[in-house]
Amino acid sequence: MKESGSDLFLATLQASDPSALTHRLRREEPVHWVPSLGFWVVTRHDDVKWLLDDEAYGSRDRSVWEQFEPREAGTWLRWFDDNNFARTDPAAHAKWRRRFVSALTPRAVRRMDAQIREVVEQYAAPLRNRPGEIIDLVTELTNPIPNAVISRVTGISAGQDEIRFRELAQGLIRGFIPFSSPEVMAMAEKCLGEMAEWVRRMAAARRHDLGEDLISDLLRAQAADDSLDDDEIVMLISLMIGAGSETTSFGTMSMLQTLLEHPDALDRLRRDRSLIPQAIGELMRFAAGGGAAGGLLRWAGRDFELRGQRIEKGQMLLLSFSAANRDPEVFPDPDRLDLDRDTRESLVFGHGTHYCLGANLAKQEMGEMLDAALDIVTPGSRLRTDLQEYRQLGLSSRPCTLPIEIAS
Repeated sequence: MKESGSDLFLATLQASDPSALTHRLRREEPVHWVPSLGFWVVTRHDDVKWLLDDEAYGSRDRSVWEQFEPREAGTWLRWFDDNNFARTDPAAHAKWRRRFVSALTPRAVRRMDAQIREVVEQYAAPLRNRPGEIIDLVTELTNPIPNAVISRVTGISAGQDEIRFRELAQGLIRGFIPFSSPEVMAMAEKCLGEMAEWVRRMAAARRHDLGEDLISDLLRAQAADDSLDDDEIVMLISLMIGAGSETTSFGTMSMLQTLLEHPDALDRLRRDRSLIPQAIGELMRFAAGGGAAGGLLRWAGRDFELRGQRIEKGQMLLLSFSAANRDPEVFPDPDRLDLDRDTRESLVFGHGTHYCLGANLAKQEMGEMLDAALDIVTPGSRLRTDLQEYRQLGLSSRPCTLPIEIAS
């Protein structure tokens, strides 16, 4: 195992603009051992893509990890680990994907689109026409909307129930972030337990009286010989929350900050909203790029060699989407924001059989939030970086506010 003389990965975590260091890491040591944290960082696009696709080498099953310790027996987080789809074989995983996709009928998708627009308008309307004020678009827009959408899509009624479900979702999400503190994990345990019981009650009720919501869609889509039990529905909803809340909120915030830092692109989108779907791919590629910390954890399913490095079975792998999405071998001039760029090779939402099931829902949310923000952030408005706050999430420190001074 090769030890790094100077740990470029840790340096990228401290840099205000890590892109130059990340390019150096990808160029000089694309498979990089971080001794203080005990994992490999994989930064080249081709390698990340391959390890996403080949579970024999890049396993999703955390129990493969050489340092794996089962969570305390009888806890909700232990139940989640034991029943997570990551521990299924490829055939079973494909079956789960088919179950979810089969519930997304055209009728269900149209209903979800309407629910997304309704939720976005609910939060965006009070933010318009407020010249001279400072508005935090994270607190007021990008943070509450994804969880409110999931609540509405799941069938939670608006009002106090939706607020409580959103609180549970936010507490649960923190438990999905690698290297979270014991306090965060304890809160995730509590939130998962309360939410699981809630979803179970909803599933039991829907079996007797189908409604217009995702749980009902899942039940309608069942074949006679392939029915979902309540625990499986809880798992699907939990994974949907984990994959689609914090990531959608942070992704939208990052896109808005990127646009404020690139006023020409911002003005172009204001003039032509039809560009928003195309722009989301490039904004996500660019905003998520630069550093090497953003990505997915996998575990080596066998011993193998990659880029001259000997990787041992059970070692942890950080597949860096952030670095891969600025790989110049795939994206020419990768540090330039180009709204016309072909981003089909972007790995923001994963790849292949592990492409994010909720990607279309997330893109729809992001597009609606971005469209709404273009009316809130009027020409001449500016990001108040002097008021921006940061929070430690896992390995990296991220902005947790987006204070915008609205032009007078």
